[in-house]
Amino acid sequence: MRKKFATNLIFLFAANLLVKPFWIFGIDRVVQNKVGAEVYGTYFAVFNYSFLLSIILDFGINNFNNRAVSRNNKRSGEYLLNLLMLKLFLAFIYFAFTFLTALSAGYSELQMKMLLFLAVNQILLSAILYFRSNIAALQLFKTDSVVSILDRLLTIIFCLTLLYSSAFKDSFSILYFIYAQTLALFITALVAFVIVFQKTILKIHIWKLKFTKLILLKSFPFALLALLMGIYYRIDGVMIERMLPNGAHEAGIYAASFRLLDALNMFGYLFATLLLPMFAGMIHRKENVNELVKFSSELMLVMAVIAGVNCYFFRNEIMHLLYHDSTSYWAEIFGWLMLNFIPMSSIYVFGTLLTAKGSLKILNFIALGGMVINVGLNLFLIPKYGALGATFATLITQFFVAIFHIAAANRQFNFEYERKDVFKLLAFTAICVVALFVIQLSPCNWMVNFFFALIICSIAAVLTKLLPILRVFELLKSKTAI
Repeated sequence: MRKKFATNLIFLFAANLLVKPFWIFGIDRVVQNKVGAEVYGTYFAVFNYSFLLSIILDFGINNFNNRAVSRNNKRSGEYLLNLLMLKLFLAFIYFAFTFLTALSAGYSELQMKMLLFLAVNQILLSAILYFRSNIAALQLFKTDSVVSILDRLLTIIFCLTLLYSSAFKDSFSILYFIYAQTLALFITALVAFVIVFQKTILKIHIWKLKFTKLILLKSFPFALLALLMGIYYRIDGVMIERMLPNGAHEAGIYAASFRLLDALNMFGYLFATLLLPMFAGMIHRKENVNELVKFSSELMLVMAVIAGVNCYFFRNEIMHLLYHDSTSYWAEIFGWLMLNFIPMSSIYVFGTLLTAKGSLKILNFIALGGMVINVGLNLFLIPKYGALGATFATLITQFFVAIFHIAAANRQFNFEYERKDVFKLLAFTAICVVALFVIQLSPCNWMVNFFFALIICSIAAVLTKLLPILRVFELLKSKTAI
C-alpha cells in the first residue's frame, strides 16, 4: 500500500508539473497576447468574480464525502444521490447570488455573458472535485491522477486548435477561450461521473433534512476559511476593473504578472500537500514537530527568496520576453508581485501546521484580518496607483498574514529559535541581493546572467546550511514511508 501510494503521488505531481506550466505559458499567456490586455483584463476580473463565491458550491462536502467513503466504500452509492441533490441546491444559491450581485454592480452584457459560462465552469469544476473525492476514497489513485489533469489537457487541445488552425485563428475571441474551458470541464465531469457510477452500487435512500444540516454546520468553518482566503487573494482583480476608468486594461496588466505568481504557488501547494499528512501524523502521535517545521520553513524560504529576488531584478527582461505590449510599468508590477512568494512560502508551512492541528478558529481570524486589510488598502491605493497599488496592497497583506500564521503556530507549539538561524537567513538574503546587483553589470545575455544568478543563490543556500541536500532526500524518503 505504501509503495502504491508513493508511486501514484509521484505520478500526480509529475502530471500536474507538466500540464499546468504548459497551460500557463503555452495557452493562457498566448491568449492574452492574442486578445490584448484590455479584453483579457475583463475576462480576468469576471473570472475572479465567479471564483469568489464558488466555495458555496462545495461547502466542505468533498472532504466529508472523502472521509466517509474511505471508511466504508458502500457509502459511495448511498451518498451519491443525496450529495448530488445537495450540490444542485447549492449551485442554485451560487447562481442566484452571483448574478444578482453582478447586476447590482453594473456588469455589461458581454461581462454577463462571460459570467454565465464562467459560473457554469465553477459548477462543473465543483462536480469534478466531488467525483474525484469518490475516486480517491475508493483508492483508484491512478484514475484520480488522470482525471485531475484531463480538463486541462482537453482545454489545451481545444485552444491550440482555436489559436493556430486556419479556420479559427483570425476570428479568435476571449469567448472562444471560455467555451473551450466549458466543453473540457463538461467532458471531464461526464467521464468522472461514469467512473464513479460504474464503481458504486447506487442506493436510493434520501437523507433527513437534519442530517444534511449537520453536514453543512460541520463544514462551515472550512467553507468560511476558503471564502475569506479567496477574497483577499482574488478580489484585487475585480476591484481594479471596477474602480478605474481604464480598469479592464489595468486588470489585464495585473493578470499578466498574477499568472506567474500563480505558477510559483503551484510548488508551494505541492509542498504543503507533502507536509500536511506528516504534521497530522506527528501531532496525532504527540511527537515534536520543531525540527520538521524548521527544516521545511527554511527550505521553502530559500526557494521563495531565490525565485522572488531573481524575478524582481530581471523583471523587465522577463516581461518583455513573455508579452508583446510589456512596458516598464508592467515590469514594476511583476517585480513587486513576485516578492509575494516570500511571505506566502511561510504560510504554506505554518498554515499547513495549524490546519493539521485543527486550529480553524485561529485560521479564520487571520483570514478575516487579511481580507479587511487587503480590501481597505485596495480602496485607498488602487485609485491613486492603479494596478501597482493593488500589488502593494497584496504584498502588505501577505506579510501581515504570514507574520500572524507564524505567531499563532509559535504560541501553540513553542518553537525554539536560535540567533544563528536568523543570521543564516539574513546572510543568505544579503548574498543573493548583492550577487544580483553585481551580476546585472555583466555584459552577457540576460538569460545567461539569470541562470548564473540562480546557481550563485543556490550555492549560497548550501554554504549557509539552509539547503542541506541530504536532509531533502530524507524528507522525500520519509514521505514514501507513509
